[in-house]
Amino acid sequence: MKSIEELEKEYRKRTPTSLKCFERAKEYIPLGVNSNFQAYDPYPIFWDHAKGNRYWDVDGNEYIDFNSAFGSTLAGHAHPLIVKAVTEQLSKGTLYTAPTDLTATCVEEIKKRFPVDMVRFANSGTEATMHALRVARAYTEKEKVIKIEGCYHGMHDYLLQSVEPDLDKAGPDDRPYTVPQSKGIPKDISKGTIVVPFNNADAMQDALERNKGDVAAVIMEPVMMNCTLIPPRDGYLEKVRELTEAYKAVLIFDEVKTGFKVAYGGASEYYHIKPDLITLAKCLGSGFSLAAFGGKKEIMEVIGPGGVAHGGTYSANPLAIRASITALREVLTRENLAHATKLEDKLADGLRKALKDNGIPGYVNSLGPCGMVMFTEHEIYDYRTTVRYYNSDRLKKLWFGLVNNGIWIAPHTDEHWTVSVLHTEEDIDKALAVIEKVAPDLK
Repeated sequence: MKSIEELEKEYRKRTPTSLKCFERAKEYIPLGVNSNFQAYDPYPIFWDHAKGNRYWDVDGNEYIDFNSAFGSTLAGHAHPLIVKAVTEQLSKGTLYTAPTDLTATCVEEIKKRFPVDMVRFANSGTEATMHALRVARAYTEKEKVIKIEGCYHGMHDYLLQSVEPDLDKAGPDDRPYTVPQSKGIPKDISKGTIVVPFNNADAMQDALERNKGDVAAVIMEPVMMNCTLIPPRDGYLEKVRELTEAYKAVLIFDEVKTGFKVAYGGASEYYHIKPDLITLAKCLGSGFSLAAFGGKKEIMEVIGPGGVAHGGTYSANPLAIRASITALREVLTRENLAHATKLEDKLADGLRKALKDNGIPGYVNSLGPCGMVMFTEHEIYDYRTTVRYYNSDRLKKLWFGLVNNGIWIAPHTDEHWTVSVLHTEEDIDKALAVIEKVAPDLK
């Protein structure tokens, strides 16, 4: 059985050029990366190129990609249909800062999947959730927002709260304190954000009652996908929908990660829940910077002169919109999603078998083409059970073992894996062979 030190030594031996790139980058870029999520020990792998379901790093090592850019590239890397579409658009220009008929076409594709009447585009999930909150506040003429502890909704101050709080500072389980995730966030902003645990309808009702008449919106991932992969318990989402209607708060489903993956129409379709607003990103752009927020007409119509301000130089740029239209019409089809889901089922079953055969405590959560191994005997149903019971050291050993054998997943518990529409049975067989090889090291 290999130790974590031996696994790290193998990692360093096969990625010396990544280390050189990292040392160079640290001279000019904080942490050597341009997103804190990309920083991890001992140093991040630097990629050279990607195609289909493969990455190649700067040392020439090839990897089967099961991270899919945090789930953004469900379509795979450089999908031929998307490449063709954006190549055609490049010769026509990439940025007009003016309307194009393409945007209405893209909205029509979104409306086929999600229960929204009107849509506005943005550039990232952060922008989408930020603008959705502003719209909800304007519509309700209230200011407070309720979010789920452990959920990440982007980098703006109002929702960068209690994402990964220290439990010593986070308060009672059923009535968490609001803990800023970053320095530099004004205290008065944190006061306007109320935090509740996932899968706890009683705590949600308590928060709404304590702040009766002041809550503009409840924003939530219908499935926690930035904290391993935690599905809602039976009846939970239905109860949240009932409570938000009773307390006249806008229900916002953050489908940046669940959208297009959990089902053709995201979690809204899968769980048969109609929120008031939905935010989308990641798969929407399929490798390009594109996001959207949309919902009921009566809510979205607060946008405009004298109402809610929304804009962005690159919003709905034709290059990203062309990529999105092609992805939604021709790549992220029901048939292709079913293919990716079938492969994920096989991957999850094989991993369950490896855990059982090697006597490793744990289970596998799987939903659509997404999955996550849960290294614990306890049920994980919210952020705090993840912190208390998940064996992250075992995940680290699994990560080293997979990466050292050409399988790429995220190196931390924040992120599940995603099987793309371009993965094949052979890819799954290769991954399971590696899992069988490294599983004894996890004991």
